[in-house]
Amino acid sequence: MEENESDNITRLDYFFDMLDAVEEDISQLVSDENEEATKIGGYECLFIAFSNLSLYCESSGINLEQIEDQYQELKELPANEDFGAFAVDQDIDENNEVINFCKLLEQIENSLSAFEQRCKNSEEVFDEWNSVLIMYSYFRNYCIKEQVDFKKLQKEISHLHSNMKKDENL
Repeated sequence: MEENESDNITRLDYFFDMLDAVEEDISQLVSDENEEATKIGGYECLFIAFSNLSLYCESSGINLEQIEDQYQELKELPANEDFGAFAVDQDIDENNEVINFCKLLEQIENSLSAFEQRCKNSEEVFDEWNSVLIMYSYFRNYCIKEQVDFKKLQKEISHLHSNMKKDENL
């Protein structure tokens, strides 16, 4: 195995660890043992997920602004009028935003698996950049579907990360 291929696999392992961490964080928040469970909804799940994705990108050297640019380019392609490749499933539970978000995470995992299979049969590369783009695209489309103010969400996440860095420096 070439060094680049080995590095890519290691980075992908970290990506999937981050995805698992999102699921674990949400699961922990909604567990019976957590008294705050009644306060979590889809927005909080999205906050957790985007926060973890942002931290992952920062540590991996992936510029989220470039991911956003690529997301916007993909959205504007004529073949993607409804941006169906990353459309959020319509199979939602009107009464439980957390379940809906968990379904979204499952949809992301299925898309990543399908993309990995496609890459095995083509010249495409299954790497962390494409994995981040897929995850990011689903989250952005979820924001649109659920009418979440993306800029406000990003501002809140930046504020949290800034506070975390301040706490580290104490």
